[in-house]
Amino acid sequence: LLKDQIQNQDNQEQRAMELAELLTTLGPTFIKIGQSLSIRTDLLSPAYVRGLASLQDQVKAFDTKIALQILEEEWGGRPVNSVLKSI
Repeated sequence: LLKDQIQNQDNQEQRAMELAELLTTLGPTFIKIGQSLSIRTDLLSPAYVRGLASLQDQVKAFDTKIALQILEEEWGGRPVNSVLKSI
């Protein structure tokens, strides 16, 4: 990004879409970060706000079964319900 700015390259629209695709590939946590940034017009250029806004409503659904399986693996095999009850 800095290199583009220094060289005065005007490809922010393309870079913004690439960033949205990258965040989508990285998974739900990164999508949420992108969604949060998409409303920060004080931090990002309009091109990036537009690019990240695509994460607001065009994100593919994440399978609940997979999410629960990941949580159980991360929590040492403990069932999600029992962990959440103890919180």
